Amino acid sequence: MRGAFVVLSLALCAPFAEAAQPQISVGTLFDYMEPGRSQLLKRVRNSGDATAYVRVEITRMHFDDTGSVTETPVDAAALARSDAGASGLIASPSRLIIPAGNGQQATRLVYRGERAQEQYYRVRYVPVIPDAGEFSLDAKQAENYQQGVQAGVNVFTGYGTVVFVPPADARYATEVQGLRISNAGNATVVLDNLRLCNRARPDECGGGVKVHVFPGQQHILNEQSGFYSRFELLEGTHRRTIDTRS
Repeated sequence: MRGAFVVLSLALCAPFAEAAQPQISVGTLFDYMEPGRSQLLKRVRNSGDATAYVRVEITRMHFDDTGSVTETPVDAAALARSDAGASGLIASPSRLIIPAGNGQQATRLVYRGERAQEQYYRVRYVPVIPDAGEFSLDAKQAENYQQGVQAGVNVFTGYGTVVFVPPADARYATEVQGLRISNAGNATVVLDNLRLCNRARPDECGGGVKVHVFPGQQHILNEQSGFYSRFELLEGTHRRTIDTRS
């Protein structure tokens, strides 16, 4: 059962320290489209010492009853043409040129089509050595860039994030019963900054984690004797603090 979704991120490659390299950061690894909205803005920064040419790739995630996930590509061309029946998440633009030295660019993630049930998408931000034409560069510009960053082997760092797209009629109905958190709604709820705290010293807490509870699923808190759980329950844009002492 896919009772909780704790980590779904992807570090595509490790950095190579010798040569001039782009080094991107994408902020949070989980993004949530608000109910009633069809887009969100994602900023990508480059703290490296070479311009970052970033390709944005999107796949839809499908979970089976055991929690295993498969991914299928999104047909961005069909969505751009507004083909009948086409639905999914697209990035606009899907190619980013981000200057070195803490430069930044933004892409807009836009959902198109029907939203009868919650959907999940993996968005990969992949720095690449551009081919001529892909980023509106001519052959000479592409060659100069490749020579500038090449030092035997180029290994760039990319990241994968997850976007939650709730249904159009998102409904939140979370039940907290002792150590059991049940999601009776039709959209994922988030247990944010979930921590174990000392009952004798309530402000003494361990490190926090983020737990996602899918529609129709539940999460059982793992408490130890003498401790209680504290977290922020996120239901769409609504947030409330929960602890298990009461």
